Amino acid sequence: MEEKRTKILATIGPSSSSVTMLSRMIKSGLNAARLNFSHGTHEEHQQLIKNIRSASKKIGQPIAILQDLQGPKIRLGNLPEGGVNLVEGKLISFNTGIEKYVEGEAFPVTYKQLHKDMKAGQRILMDDGILEAECVSVKGRVVTAKVVAGGILKSHKGINLPDSTISTSSFTNKDHEDLLFGLENGVDWVALSFVTSRVVVDQVRKLIRAKCKTLGTVEPKIIAKIERAEAVQNFIDILDAVDGVMLARGDLGIEIPFEQVPIIQKEFIEICRQTGKPIVVATHMLDSMTNNPRATRAEVSDVANAIIDHADAVMLSQESATGKYPNIAVQTMAMIARETEGSRLDDINFYQIHNVQDIATSIAQTLHVMAENEQIDYIVTSVTYGEVAQKINVFRPSVPIVMACPNETIARQMMIRAGIYAVVMDDNPGSFVSRMERKLRSLKMINSKNKVAYVTAGTDGEVSLIIR
Repeated sequence: MEEKRTKILATIGPSSSSVTMLSRMIKSGLNAARLNFSHGTHEEHQQLIKNIRSASKKIGQPIAILQDLQGPKIRLGNLPEGGVNLVEGKLISFNTGIEKYVEGEAFPVTYKQLHKDMKAGQRILMDDGILEAECVSVKGRVVTAKVVAGGILKSHKGINLPDSTISTSSFTNKDHEDLLFGLENGVDWVALSFVTSRVVVDQVRKLIRAKCKTLGTVEPKIIAKIERAEAVQNFIDILDAVDGVMLARGDLGIEIPFEQVPIIQKEFIEICRQTGKPIVVATHMLDSMTNNPRATRAEVSDVANAIIDHADAVMLSQESATGKYPNIAVQTMAMIARETEGSRLDDINFYQIHNVQDIATSIAQTLHVMAENEQIDYIVTSVTYGEVAQKINVFRPSVPIVMACPNETIARQMMIRAGIYAVVMDDNPGSFVSRMERKLRSLKMINSKNKVAYVTAGTDGEVSLIIR
């Protein structure tokens, strides 16, 4: 059984798309694959899904597929291969009515409402804020700006407007088409970009429910990406509507003062842990490994701190999608996770648990203590026990939580939750404990020397703990 508890989510792209590379990454500790729908065609994504499923079957490990919808992300159009040099103090322009760049003229942008949302004096940040310009004027569909921080601007780089209010919905027509494709191809999680309130989440969930009912499939879970100031302000309301969140630190650190991001990260991880909803920490975690086989010490500390804070998953972006060392990046994250989880800094302090001490919470706390005292080796429960299973993970016990799931889709959905190992269990009648014991022995997950805590729950609210 895998040693680490923290899950690894990696973006899949040209560097990691083959079954061979995906298989290596799964062996190294990959738990979930992110498909970025800002890039690629449906045909390309369909092939990626097939490759991920093939590699998963080959290695014998469930891998969650997360469909990351683009949202109203503003990007540049096609530029010359080597990019365009922006010189500080010079004027540049953006045109929402063109598709191609002509040397010396305006840059094409994907967001056709840019000229309506911009005013003189507002900032235009490009390429994760590396390049900056200030709007000088807006005439027709052309936005003219003065370069404040120059450099090389390349095709399809993102644009952020931290001083502007984006008028379009965070769920676009493209997102709608992509979502339907994802549902038809069995994605396990759907990530919504640039969410600002729960309204769009509720709309998308209705759409998912209706489509999956027609298809006769299990509904994917919904993740909200926190990357706007409005999302930070409305976090509790958004969290209530979704199944998990992703802290997208790249765009967030541009939309709000970057020095606030580490504090927000810690606060939101704690809130998510206490509510039992998974949180993924993303962006620039091992960024230097895009081109180098070794991470910087600052990057190692960044990943370790997210794990100490008890993030459910840490994510790779361009490191695994287009980088030179996708498998080594996964190995590096896994090594950091194992080392960090073995330290006392990974412990949960009970004074941080503010929930009412009901029976389920008390049992979860007891299991945590027993795990710390090496009195049990595994905790076994079922996803169908709902709140009980959720409470156990709030305390992040140091032993594996084996979760019985009714089908493979739900088993894959568990792969973003820290510390959980999913096992598909059929609905045959019989004792849950004896059936799970036989199942785990057949899978060689437990043996006669292991002490296993089985937690069950009845429809009347009765909770049982059996250790054997």
